[in-house]
Amino acid sequence: MPKLPPLVNTVYKAWLRARLERYTRALEAIAAQRENDFHAERLLHKEMVLLRSKLHSL
Repeated sequence: MPKLPPLVNTVYKAWLRARLERYTRALEAIAAQRENDFHAERLLHKEMVLLRSKLHSL
């Protein structure tokens, strides 16, 4: 990378940091959604097992 003027270098670093923070927040949001999906799937599976059990007992 060629040597940049100090002001350009400072602005570029700030832009890179902001982009990194935005990507980090996006990854954290994806991880949280995945965790929520996992819990929802477990609850749904549990309900399905209970319903099947009730259906077979009739």
